[in-house]
Amino acid sequence: GMFATVDGISQRAPVHWSENVIGAALCFPYVVALDDEFITVHSMLDQQQKQTLPFKEGHILQDFEGKVIVATNKGVYILVPLPLEKQIQDLLASHRVEEALVLAKGARRNIPKEKFQVMYKRILQQAGFIQFAQLQFLEAKELFRSGQLDVRELISLYPFLLPTSSSFIRSHPPLHEYADLNQLTQGDQEKMTKCKRFLMSYLNEVRSTEVANGYKEDIDTALLKLYAEANHESLLDLLVSENFCLLTDSAAWLEKHKKYFALGLLYHYNGQDAAALQLWVKIVDGDIQDSTRSDLYEYIVDFLTFCSDQDLVWKYSEWILQKNEEVGVQIFTKRPLEEQEKNNISPDDIISCLNKYPKARVKYLEHLVLERKIQKEKYHTHLAVLYLEAILQLKSVTTDNCTETTELLLKLRSLLQKSDLYRIHFILDKIQGTDLHMESAILYGKLEEHEKALHILVHELKDFHAAEQYCVWTSESRDVQYRRRLFHMLLSVYLTPGTSDCALVMAAVDLLNNHAAEFDAGLVLQVVPDSWSVQLLSPFLTGAMRQSIHTKRMTQVALGLAQAENLIYKHEKVKHKGAPILLSDKKVCQVCQNPFCEPVFVRYPNGSMAHTHCAANRHLNSNVTHHSPSSSNQT
Repeated sequence: GMFATVDGISQRAPVHWSENVIGAALCFPYVVALDDEFITVHSMLDQQQKQTLPFKEGHILQDFEGKVIVATNKGVYILVPLPLEKQIQDLLASHRVEEALVLAKGARRNIPKEKFQVMYKRILQQAGFIQFAQLQFLEAKELFRSGQLDVRELISLYPFLLPTSSSFIRSHPPLHEYADLNQLTQGDQEKMTKCKRFLMSYLNEVRSTEVANGYKEDIDTALLKLYAEANHESLLDLLVSENFCLLTDSAAWLEKHKKYFALGLLYHYNGQDAAALQLWVKIVDGDIQDSTRSDLYEYIVDFLTFCSDQDLVWKYSEWILQKNEEVGVQIFTKRPLEEQEKNNISPDDIISCLNKYPKARVKYLEHLVLERKIQKEKYHTHLAVLYLEAILQLKSVTTDNCTETTELLLKLRSLLQKSDLYRIHFILDKIQGTDLHMESAILYGKLEEHEKALHILVHELKDFHAAEQYCVWTSESRDVQYRRRLFHMLLSVYLTPGTSDCALVMAAVDLLNNHAAEFDAGLVLQVVPDSWSVQLLSPFLTGAMRQSIHTKRMTQVALGLAQAENLIYKHEKVKHKGAPILLSDKKVCQVCQNPFCEPVFVRYPNGSMAHTHCAANRHLNSNVTHHSPSSSNQT
């Protein structure tokens, strides 16, 4: 049987009939044919045979006004098709999904648009559940999406996933025949796991789309329960991002599955930081077991660092510091900068809290002094005293400088050198009687008692390099004369009368030869011993000569430039004086327009002239009014 348009064009595949067809008629979407023994029904949509009816002695089969009539010698019969919806439902009941969908699409032209859309969506949803029951998840997902399934229909198959507060009631008549997942999988755990994985994936996809509008709480709560039950890594991602998980249901479920860290995140998201911290602290203390994070203590420190609730920070500060002073102090040192600048938590209160934790106290004072650079004497002095006490404590235990002692000494020296805020005399009194000679020298330097400082470095420490460095850093940001005075002072210490120590003599020679530019050569030649040879001081003398010649030449260049500039000014003056000035009784004053009575006048650069008294008045008036004529304000 061929289908053809009025133009004779075939646009469908043919249907296959028996050889002795008597008659055929169209009953959309079917073609009905009659032969000797049967009535056959083929679909126009897929050209497949759908039904065969035994019928003998038939003579006529025709379409009369939309009704298919078949007749024998003895009777006339009408073939009445089942309603399309019934046909589709029968197909779905026998799991012939593709045929049902093809039939539903083909029936569109015979059903009003709105009614068809409602019916077709429902058919898609039913088909989706059939594919879902057969574990054809990709096909099921596409059908659910196309049919705009209320996702709660799917969630309701899984026991206990919908929140207890949900008002959802399943569609009636039902979209499927299953009470729950247990019935659908018949208790097969592997199938059940696959179904749960599919739901996780599907909910994660639809939760941020329009499909979720109106019941995001049900979706997110179900997703959380699935993640927690499967120990899925996305559970934490869900809780730290925007979500609509219902607190009561979700908390009970997380507690049931011992997901205490995740439960803390849920509390935090719902503004219950106190409950979150209480749980996390119990995990760290071992009161409850949860291995989600091995670094949970550090996580709590970080959490409190950015926590705006000061009461919570103070409440857990003792616990934090008892666990680890050096890490725990970060709840104070790493707080957001804007909060620290507002001093929401007073530094003095923090220091009082840290008095029981010496390492943390030092760390916090270092934060105030070295990082935030707070210019307060008490913090600088306090930090210096703590360094000093720690050093003396370590030295009382062992005479050798261990790594910790060396590190503290370097910190103390750096603070003493760079800070000008600590109480110098107070620190000096504490150092007296100890072997901290370098620190004493730095303090004397701060008091401008450089001779004492250099005497300690040279005669007690015998550290000549340190003495040179002392001169360098002490004279930083000072003028050349101050720096030169320090180096001359050091040379005098080396060459103290009566000193015959060869090491000091060599130190003096090295000082001169290495820092020739820092000395006044004339003064040096007056103090060095007569016994020193020129060869011994040749680097110094060479450097001094070069410096002297360089200074002389630079001075000559500056003088030459100044003379040239002076010559230019003289030339300009001569130019202005060179032109003759003629004065006659015909010339008038530019200001008062009266003639000149005596040969005394003021001449402007533009050549005009004025009486001296007129020019003086004009100059005075221009100063009072702050107005000067262009090109006439110079005489």
